[in-house]
Amino acid sequence: LIEEKIMILDNYVTLKISSEKYNQYFSPEIDKTQLPENFYDLRKKGENDNYLCKLIREDLIENFIVYMNKNCISINSTIKPSIYETNSFLIKKQNESKSKNNGFTLIEYAAFFGSIQIFNYLRMEGAEMTSSLWLYSIHGSNADLIHLLEENHIKVDYRKCFKESIKCNNNDFANYFLNNYLHNDDEKSNEIFIKSL
Repeated sequence: LIEEKIMILDNYVTLKISSEKYNQYFSPEIDKTQLPENFYDLRKKGENDNYLCKLIREDLIENFIVYMNKNCISINSTIKPSIYETNSFLIKKQNESKSKNNGFTLIEYAAFFGSIQIFNYLRMEGAEMTSSLWLYSIHGSNADLIHLLEENHIKVDYRKCFKESIKCNNNDFANYFLNNYLHNDDEKSNEIFIKSL
């Protein structure tokens, strides 16, 4: 909208943007600072620009293993936040993790993108598997990941998974949780119906 001059940055919009978490993302429009050469391309992609993140997103297992070994990266490392990230779920998790001084883990990021090969590699190498993986896996839309979490008895709140499935329009997963885990939960059926709407 800004590039096409459909939206003009007046003082109000500029103040709003700079008071939020988007001041770096909109820095050329706000303060005309010196930008990296590829700033506009990265901003249009809207994804974390870290090379390791690219490998995970594309599930390039061989390159991932080489990069991890070459750079001595721990299996339980976290992803550094990026100003270019535009996915609201990842941004929320990034912001939550800032208060704890850590980011989301490599295995969580792999689950989010449904990168089963990298997920399995990290799992086999001993990456910590926590209940947070359920929500990341729902976004990854890879049923094999859901079944892996079940097989490994990773703690889960099925209602929370059901709601997250609805949020990201993953009807197959929503039906799976509803039919396999929530079908006898009559006292919550009204809540489920409302959340579905």
